[in-house]
Amino acid sequence: MTPETSTPVLWTPAQTAEYLHTTEESLKVRRYRRSGPPFIRAGHRVLYRAQDVLDWLEEGAA
Repeated sequence: MTPETSTPVLWTPAQTAEYLHTTEESLKVRRYRRSGPPFIRAGHRVLYRAQDVLDWLEEGAA
């Protein structure tokens, strides 16, 4: 029997920008200013957990 685990859906900056109707550059600036959705780094790659982006939007997208 396999344990039930929920694998988070990960989005690239391009996918996240498309979902938020913004640009990748805007997300880059928000990462620098720490005002955007939470992100993770996988080596040199930046990824966003879909649920984190949705939660950030629910909180008011500061």
